[in-house]
Amino acid sequence: MAGYTTIGELIESLKEQENLDAPVIYQYYLAEHFDTSEEVFSKVASEFESLIPCSDAYGTISDATRRLT
Repeated sequence: MAGYTTIGELIESLKEQENLDAPVIYQYYLAEHFDTSEEVFSKVASEFESLIPCSDAYGTISDATRRLT
């Protein structure tokens, strides 16, 4: 295991969802977004375990979900 998620692994994970027409909120970054090599970016992705660091996205979405319910 590389310590990060690849595009192929993400696609396979999404395909396993019961309802492929369900809405989703997503954000992703690739090495090209930071003008760096895949080699360097794989180290960054491993360090963060493919999760966006220092993000309160879950809390923000959760708050909006409660507000709109």
